[in-house]
Amino acid sequence: MRDFLKGQAYYLKKDSTFRGISFIFLIAAIVLLTWIGTKVGFDVRNPFQPLRSAVSFSLFLYFIIPVHACFFATEGFEYGTLKNIISSGRSRSSYFIGKYISEIKVILWWIFQFFGLFYIFYMAAALITGSHIGNNNLREDMIITISALSFNILYLAAYAAIVMMAGMLIKRTASAVVVTFVIVFGDFMLSGYLKDSSSAFLQTISKNTLMTQILKFSGGYVIDSQLIGLSDLSEYIRMALIPILIITICLIVTIISFGRSDIHT
Repeated sequence: MRDFLKGQAYYLKKDSTFRGISFIFLIAAIVLLTWIGTKVGFDVRNPFQPLRSAVSFSLFLYFIIPVHACFFATEGFEYGTLKNIISSGRSRSSYFIGKYISEIKVILWWIFQFFGLFYIFYMAAALITGSHIGNNNLREDMIITISALSFNILYLAAYAAIVMMAGMLIKRTASAVVVTFVIVFGDFMLSGYLKDSSSAFLQTISKNTLMTQILKFSGGYVIDSQLIGLSDLSEYIRMALIPILIITICLIVTIISFGRSDIHT
């Protein structure tokens, strides 16, 4: 598995999609820094406040990273490398798990790149401009920021599990990309349109979509003009269990179905 992961890491370094998305996140961090700086300045009430502001833009990640997961899942079928890897003695389950682990590493890198670079640039700008750096509401902002970053990793992993499952089943990149957009935008629409439904069943669906949870921990979920966030430990636990359950189901389904399917490249 270690050799396979090294091979995937080498592939990602050469992959134009990976490099292109990395460049997008770099530019996005700079644009966000410039926008916030020109709008409200670089004064911060505590060292975690810039990151708390940045996590409110978490939704941006979910319209880009799943697309990469789709391309990454299907590249073995598109370029014919899957047959060579399987014929060399690697099992199908280890191939998929290795792919998924590699995608998680990519997600961690992009989380660090987007939020980490934004934070470094922001604090550097605050120091250079002599802006005030306080210590107010430190504990509250720290809890919200750390939990939001952790949930972003978990929910991006859930989206990656869903999209990679679809990619391994469909096997064709073009079709899998279409399904990826349907999954992401469909989840977004279910979250937004069903929450105001008169049906209790449809409201329940809306409340348990991935996108609803993402909007909650990123501070963008509004009902009746009220901002709805996380209020107690039970909500944090529930928010963690939803993606964990989805990841578990998707991995099991993919391993079983991929193990039984024919490989056409």
